[in-house]
Amino acid sequence: MVTLAVLMYLGAAQAQNLPAPMVQAARKAVATNPEVQARWNGFNAAGHERDVARGGFFPRLDLTASTGREDKDSPSAPGGSYGRYNFNAAQLTLNQMLFDGMFTANEAKRLGYAKLTRYYELLEVSESAALEAIRAYSDVVRYRELVEAATQNYVEHKQTTQLVEERANAGVGRRVDVEQANGRLALAESNLLIELTNLHDVSARYLRVVGEKPEANLPTFPEPFKLGTMPATTTDLIRDGLQGSPTLNAAVENVRAYKTAIESAKAAYYPRVDLRAYASNDKNTGGILGDTRVNGIELVLNYNLFRGGADKARERQAVDQREQARDLQEKACRDVRQTLSIAYSDVRSLDEQLRYMDAHRLATEKSREAYRQQFDIGQRTLLDLLDSQNEYFEATRAYINARYNQATAQARTLAGMGQLVSTLGVPRQDLPSAQDAGQDRAGIDPAELCPLDETMVDTLEKIKKDVVVPTRARAVIPAAAAPAATKVNLAADALFDFNKSVLKVGGAAKLDELVTKIKGVALDVVIATGHTDSVGSDAYNQRLSVARAESVKAYLVSKGVDVKRVQAVGKGESEPIADNATAEGRAKNRRVEVSVQSMAAPGK
Repeated sequence: MVTLAVLMYLGAAQAQNLPAPMVQAARKAVATNPEVQARWNGFNAAGHERDVARGGFFPRLDLTASTGREDKDSPSAPGGSYGRYNFNAAQLTLNQMLFDGMFTANEAKRLGYAKLTRYYELLEVSESAALEAIRAYSDVVRYRELVEAATQNYVEHKQTTQLVEERANAGVGRRVDVEQANGRLALAESNLLIELTNLHDVSARYLRVVGEKPEANLPTFPEPFKLGTMPATTTDLIRDGLQGSPTLNAAVENVRAYKTAIESAKAAYYPRVDLRAYASNDKNTGGILGDTRVNGIELVLNYNLFRGGADKARERQAVDQREQARDLQEKACRDVRQTLSIAYSDVRSLDEQLRYMDAHRLATEKSREAYRQQFDIGQRTLLDLLDSQNEYFEATRAYINARYNQATAQARTLAGMGQLVSTLGVPRQDLPSAQDAGQDRAGIDPAELCPLDETMVDTLEKIKKDVVVPTRARAVIPAAAAPAATKVNLAADALFDFNKSVLKVGGAAKLDELVTKIKGVALDVVIATGHTDSVGSDAYNQRLSVARAESVKAYLVSKGVDVKRVQAVGKGESEPIADNATAEGRAKNRRVEVSVQSMAAPGK
């Protein structure tokens, strides 16, 4: 049966085109990692602890027996004032709890929730072990590729160095070129040593996580690498991820356990009622010669009236522990939400970056080959050739790292959602389902624990669509003098979007009017001064005013204004021209003042 399950899981992994050794490494980590084993034993121990509490529902049967010799000096001693005799006694007692203020019931319930907490902690560490195994596998094959790339980079530099030395020795090259080539060769050797060191480190980590050394020929990841199914949207990710997160589910069960502990503490306020039956057979006990038999049954009530305030203190302790568990539950929700959001963002951004990095890598490879040919016929310098070789190596390194980072980001996303082990098909064969472990709730509502908010930032496509790329114009020779001094006050809302420092289309048109006025003028200085309203911190407003002034400066320069004549200054909120208490006043204070002074104007 186990063999059939393993074959089914392997078939699922093959259907995803995943490297079989990677799946096997994850399976071994989940099954044998010491931390996972510790959590497994903790889960089993929690189940036994609950069974201990359940024992309170059943009757207790005790047998007490004694034998000995007794000397007794008393007027009532057998045979006179002094007696010496042997005695034997045996008693069988049965005690059945009838009512204990629901203490036993609540304790069994509390420990059931504690068992579920240990269960979800076991799932959490299993997901972490599978993730660490994938990371370890990914890093080993990553750095093997990087060592290969660094080796090829070393070979390229070695060939170039030999060629330069041959030319210098033949008298057709310069000795300084040899020194330059040797310096780049040393850098290539250093890069190779770095990648070899990294490969050693990740191989040692693989041994720690998986428990065995990585094989000599591990298959690399396919391109493109797809691990399971990623959520369609961030909303789906957060909703489903929080719902299935072992970390969050463990925190929820911990809150339920401490909530029930409050009810257990309240049991001390109620009486305890026991039904007790007993039978005894004594010989020569209690100073009475002969056999004595006693059988009885009784109902015993015990009601504590005062315990020094201990019961009230225990209840307050349970309440505080529940509040602490709730705080930790909210923290777990925030942590999981952050982990999922970052991992999912990495998946999407790295997927897009890979296209650009691949294009850059291919372009630099073509450039390197072209530069090599041009260097051979004297059309490129040695520095051009060495730079092209180094750029190709760095582009290759970046592409390899992005490939494996993207694969790891997929694994991080699935692990945060509690789906990595099932996606790989590597669960423990002896692990029960949540229902078999005692789960009695349908699920959790993430919205009650922490809001399903998403951190929004501009996308690359939006920025590319909205940014204004000005056409760089040639500088014109001044032909006429401008007025002595001109100051133009431009509303920031007309130039920029709210809280932005990138010129919008309408803002560029406003600046074009100013450029038209000063075109052909012998300029002394043009000062662009940014101002803001008082909304936000002083430091933020200062940075925003400087950024906006720099944007205006950049645009003026792009239109032909001499960059040496343009200054950008930020004043933040320090020089308002209207009342910041009103919306109209704040709008007036958000401005960029452009002061134009010609060479004929007197300096201030």
